[in-house]
Amino acid sequence: MHRIGVVGAGYFGKLHASKYAESKSGKLVAVCDIDRDKAAACAGQYGSTPCTDYTELFDKVDAVSIVVPTNAHFDIARDFLRRGIHVLLEKPISSTLEEADELIRVAKGKGVVFQVGHLERYNPAVQSLAKVLHRPRFIESVRISPFKQRGTDINVVLDLMIHDIDLVLDIVKSPVAQIDAIGVPVLSDAEDIANARIRFADGCVATITASRVSWKTERTMRIFQPDAYIVLDLHASKLAVMRRVSGGTDGLLPELKQEEQLFQPVDNLKREIESFLACIKSGAEPLVTATDARRALEGALEISRQLQSWRETLKEAPPPIAAVR
Repeated sequence: MHRIGVVGAGYFGKLHASKYAESKSGKLVAVCDIDRDKAAACAGQYGSTPCTDYTELFDKVDAVSIVVPTNAHFDIARDFLRRGIHVLLEKPISSTLEEADELIRVAKGKGVVFQVGHLERYNPAVQSLAKVLHRPRFIESVRISPFKQRGTDINVVLDLMIHDIDLVLDIVKSPVAQIDAIGVPVLSDAEDIANARIRFADGCVATITASRVSWKTERTMRIFQPDAYIVLDLHASKLAVMRRVSGGTDGLLPELKQEEQLFQPVDNLKREIESFLACIKSGAEPLVTATDARRALEGALEISRQLQSWRETLKEAPPPIAAVR
């Protein structure tokens, strides 16, 4: 049985620890956090050993989940990978593409599993999508949620939108030709709402909106392709497809057929962690590879760059002219 450690005992780190504690494929042996009390509380709850220095885990674990702020991803992940320890790293893979490339190189050289936590790929509705896709031409994605203090160390693109960037890139499977984006800070110092338009080399266009300052939670994706309209509700784990089965030419109204699949609620994080452990055992490639995560990061960083330019433009804009009465 694989010995597992979790680095980071914040909200999501505790969730990782709980899934490992339930697993029959791995044994949670340690929880690490720079906050001694957090480490002790989480480790005590799940019957493992606490520590405050992740280097203490090097000789104690075979695999590790790294659930820390993004700016610490690179150093911690590289240290474990260099020692031949399998890594499940929360998204985004790193802060820069250069860091991502280095992590990929080290993992490949050591022959270890290096998986990145793009959780939506484990949603059963997403996994059923491939059966109905056929040359998508337009995609509209919306991910909005109420404000939470957690995650505001990065902008909404790296916090939330990156999930949908990864999904869209996986759906379209064509090089990105152009990106246009805008966004603004609302309740934090980083952008809290953003919209991006991505045009692909094959002609497909995707618009992606992400907000963490909304009244409600919504995670939907609408996909338009020849003869079909697909609605993916990630929050409800539902997939609906409307197809044209006949007509629509020579002035005839099209005959439409609608199919809907509602999937049983599942624990996506549990599925992700069990997949990680299975890959360690079999040597198989993860569902979400580090290369996939790098590609999503590349898109997210370009969108973030454009958001910064947009912010500078807003600063330089002249004040509005008062209305004449």
